[in-house]
Amino acid sequence: MFKGLLDEIKSLNSDVKNVANSKRAVALRKKLLSIGVPMAIIGFLGSFICFVLFATAGPSGFEVSGFSARIIVPFILFMPFGVLGIIGLTIASYGFEIVVVGYTTDLIDETVGNNCPSCGDKIESTEVFCSQCGKPVRKECSKCKHINNVKNLHCEKCGTGLGR
Repeated sequence: MFKGLLDEIKSLNSDVKNVANSKRAVALRKKLLSIGVPMAIIGFLGSFICFVLFATAGPSGFEVSGFSARIIVPFILFMPFGVLGIIGLTIASYGFEIVVVGYTTDLIDETVGNNCPSCGDKIESTEVFCSQCGKPVRKECSKCKHINNVKNLHCEKCGTGLGR
């Protein structure tokens, strides 16, 4: 499941305004958080319990011939639980990276292109020219067809020059 996970996240981050990418990002985020957060909680709770058991073993944890199971078992289980917690946090952190993509998508949709820069008339996010004054409000990339801000000199998605 985790093979190619970083590549998947990079592809989702490459085009934040793409609705399909946003939906895939939300689904992947839910999956990563539903796996990572419980793993982290179980791992760190298990580590804490093992540490407490190890620390409270007291003199009864030591025998004349060596250590008893009361002190060895929590000590041996401490590391796997800790590793499980760290792996869980790592998986969950990949999910939190995708949160930024979802937030950015919403922020861009709310703020970009609501008014014409020339006359201030309200425009739709899909319009390329202002219906009031006729001036361009967006530039479409000739290579990838991505709609860019009129002030951009290069495409936000592929970097191709947009002309003036």
